[in-house]
Amino acid sequence: MRTCWSTLFVLAGACSSAPPRLVHTPVQSTVMNQEMAYAVWAPLDLKVDERLPLLVFLHGGGDSEESFDDFEVGQHLDTELAAGRIPRAVVVVPRGEMGFWENWNDGSHFYRDWVIKEVIPAVQKAYHTADCPTDCHVAGASMGGHGTMRFAYFHPDLFDSASALSAPQLDVRGIQEFMDSFWIKLFVPVERVWGDIEDSEAVAKDNIYVQWKTQTDLKGVRLLIAWAAEDREGIIKSNQKLHQHLEERGIEHVAFEFPGDHGWRSWTPVIDKVLRFAIWGRVDAPGSGDAAAAAQ
Repeated sequence: MRTCWSTLFVLAGACSSAPPRLVHTPVQSTVMNQEMAYAVWAPLDLKVDERLPLLVFLHGGGDSEESFDDFEVGQHLDTELAAGRIPRAVVVVPRGEMGFWENWNDGSHFYRDWVIKEVIPAVQKAYHTADCPTDCHVAGASMGGHGTMRFAYFHPDLFDSASALSAPQLDVRGIQEFMDSFWIKLFVPVERVWGDIEDSEAVAKDNIYVQWKTQTDLKGVRLLIAWAAEDREGIIKSNQKLHQHLEERGIEHVAFEFPGDHGWRSWTPVIDKVLRFAIWGRVDAPGSGDAAAAAQ
């Protein structure tokens, strides 16, 4: 039974009653030592000899691999593909629970490894997708946007692009304050996931504000960050701050604000832009004459 959630991380709205569009695959994960699952959207007319790019989409907190069906994202992509507004691709949505897409510090959960070592190889084989890193991309919303940036940082050899929507983009102090908040601690076992967040040196070791100082530091990964006009205040400010940080260091990226708030109804149309950016190297739809400008 599919479940719709509304939590600290996602203001999702009503669930869909439409039949599932994505193909759902349960997995007894060796990496996670538990049952996991992933869902795949692919063109309905996918040919046996067709090798399409692969986009890994990481869901937000309180969501799951069922979210594309819950909010009819798959049907939306069908419509956009038929109209020629998005490229042909395979999209996989893995289950990430409330794990922040991290390999936990206490060694109990390995959400990043689950995606890298099990989900991607399985989907590449089943859907005969094109090779990484040239045709592999990662994206996500909210908690999944956080995961996207971490995947890009830890695995630049695997992805050509990374696109984060409505993600908390936090520097060292911002991470410490965020993880020390009552609501985060209520839902997430902070020390088990990240260890001692008061250790600024340890936090800085893998923080993108500290580690991404030049274009070379991204190791070829193309970057997109975007946030909603009515997003949460902290998310808007953190994305604007990261945008400024990247611009000041001459690091190429696409950054923009989109209409809506922190939820799937607002994110779904932006997934079109993510696919166009990842695969076509542009965010505007063909023939639209409306190239989405980077935020200034």
